[in-house]
Amino acid sequence: MTAKQLTPEEQFAQTDFSDRDQVMLLFPKYVQEQYQLTKSRAKGITKGVNIELFTLKTPFGDQTLLQDTSLIIEPGKRQCLYGPNSSGKTLLMTSMSEGKMKDFPKHLHVHHCRELEPHELSDTVLGTVVNCNPYLNMLKRVEKKMTEILASDAKPTDSKKLEDLNGNLDYIKMSINTIRGNDAEDRASKMLRVLGFDEFGQKKFVHELSGGLRMRVALCMAFFIDADLLLLDEPTNHLDFPSVLWLENRLRGYRGSFLLVSHDRELLNNVCTGVLLLEDKQIKYYNCGFKEFEKKKALEDKKRNEEVDKFLEKNRNADPSTPIGRMKYDKKIWQDKYLAHQVAMAGKFTFPIATPLAAQAGPDGKPLAPEDISLINLQNLRFSYNESTGVWIFNTPINFNVTASTRCGVMGPNGAGKSTLLKLLTHKLKPNEGTVTDHPNFKLAYFGQHSTAELDLEKTALEFMCEQFPEETTGALKNHLGKTGVSDTVANTRMERLSFSQRSCVIFAKLTYVCPHLLILDEPTNFLDLESVDSLISACNKYKGALLLVSHNRDFLKKCAKQFLSVVPGQFLMFDDLKRAEQATYSFIAEMEEGGKVGADALAKTPGGGSVHSSQDNRAKSEAEAPKKAADGSFTISSSSAPKPVAKKPVAAAVTYEVGEKVQALWTDGKWYAGQIKKVDKDKYTVLYIQYGNTAVLPIASIKKAPVAAAAAKPAPKK
Repeated sequence: MTAKQLTPEEQFAQTDFSDRDQVMLLFPKYVQEQYQLTKSRAKGITKGVNIELFTLKTPFGDQTLLQDTSLIIEPGKRQCLYGPNSSGKTLLMTSMSEGKMKDFPKHLHVHHCRELEPHELSDTVLGTVVNCNPYLNMLKRVEKKMTEILASDAKPTDSKKLEDLNGNLDYIKMSINTIRGNDAEDRASKMLRVLGFDEFGQKKFVHELSGGLRMRVALCMAFFIDADLLLLDEPTNHLDFPSVLWLENRLRGYRGSFLLVSHDRELLNNVCTGVLLLEDKQIKYYNCGFKEFEKKKALEDKKRNEEVDKFLEKNRNADPSTPIGRMKYDKKIWQDKYLAHQVAMAGKFTFPIATPLAAQAGPDGKPLAPEDISLINLQNLRFSYNESTGVWIFNTPINFNVTASTRCGVMGPNGAGKSTLLKLLTHKLKPNEGTVTDHPNFKLAYFGQHSTAELDLEKTALEFMCEQFPEETTGALKNHLGKTGVSDTVANTRMERLSFSQRSCVIFAKLTYVCPHLLILDEPTNFLDLESVDSLISACNKYKGALLLVSHNRDFLKKCAKQFLSVVPGQFLMFDDLKRAEQATYSFIAEMEEGGKVGADALAKTPGGGSVHSSQDNRAKSEAEAPKKAADGSFTISSSSAPKPVAKKPVAAAVTYEVGEKVQALWTDGKWYAGQIKKVDKDKYTVLYIQYGNTAVLPIASIKKAPVAAAAAKPAPKK
């Protein structure tokens, strides 16, 4: 068996650690390439990319997205990758990160930041970040192995080999120091703390987190790895406003190069100094900021359209078989696409007129005005996902009446309860206390962060629409799909082959075919391109019904909403302008508006995030720690947000525990973990959570005997 055929473990076991060439074969390919270039004293090594006559096809090979173009990425350049949906942006990034691109520099360290894959969800938040760099992980493993060899009887007896082994260990230690591996855990912990994960939040398992918190972890991983070229594909998806500001600051100071795909215009304007445009199967380069690029591009297209008009007028009777005739054909195709695109953008996501609702009687018995009709009314509502844990999303009762004229932007940090509120309004969740009253005849359309999951990817978009509206004609449904940007070709393609953006447009087609009285949009801009976002803003402003909008996109909120609901743990307040709502929601806004920089602890000071806030904690607490309601309806929290063990009333039990005994102990998330009794005081037990090192005083009801298999220091498996 050759070395190339060995498994990683077999290769590690057979490595001669006194031979540096063999040791280097254990590391990622880009490290091996850098080592060989240094060893050969190669000149002109750059961290840029310059590939000529580059062609990119779809994974199925049925479409050419880029043809005979150049890919140029300058070292240290901050660039935006821009183009319409299905132009190849994500595929281009994937090809670079997976090493599938011919002539791409092999010595370049590339990291593709995207939503975490299922196999990346099994570790704790801190463990996921600390262990995300394969190079650092292998360096530490090699250092440990070399140290063990030198301390054992197996160390080389040959003086030359012993000298080489010591030299290699020094080289490995230097490499660890170069990439700041010695303080990796401390750096990761500090970065996570800034992102809102305190000590308790860092010990949570990633699979327990919301989509927004998982994206924070993915971004932390990206900046922790610190690659030569960072690829970011819609990194603001699922993020809240503080997280977007943190990302913006990190990108401004990034030492390497990055390519950014985003629908957040403010982010692009603030961080990018160049634009790569994917158009006509070519990559076109603009050495300017994004705002200037948009102006240039609009003028270029307008000028090109005018030139095409003149050419077509001059060559109306050109013979199709001649070069002029073929040129006329190509220019006509371009103009048709340009004009069709202008029409589509103007009419995309349009709504028909909703059926009027029957009048309702007001408190005085008189009919309410049509705009005051109540669609959904929450009264004295409290909610917890698991009441037995004592942790509540909405602890203090909330009230919220959605009328026919409501146009409200919902804002707040991740984990505060925005999406939970929408699910309560739509009966996807039931309140623990309080009522949710609906108008009997109103129609609701709900676009959630995961609405595309309802699609059967084996079917086409047209088949999906026909199933949803069986009484409608195929032609009418196809025409409506076209208005949302789903062309005939796309409409007849199985949805497994569509991009996330195209699938989102299919869902919008379903929601807008029959006009709702209330439209709820939960992060609707995720996976839409910028032009589609602009079109959606236009459609929302033309839409006559009630609107509830959750978005981290300030431009979207500002242009579409008339009122703003601030949802923060311990606070549920309505404002008439975005600025006041932001000030009430995010503690660092005042500092930013006074001209100061956003502090490093901006997210850490913002309620919500990786931990349980004290206002949501209904477990044993003193009266002094309870939330205090102020005159303006807000709440003052005097206690810290540090998690507390579940405190249930002690119950009589025949079971007792002794000091040193291994047990299972309940934690704030309602789950059991491996613990050890450290102290017994009447009916209270001081318990050490073995794996995490936390100590807590628990009643006997929060402790149970450990099964034999759990006697070792391992926590109970997560569900």
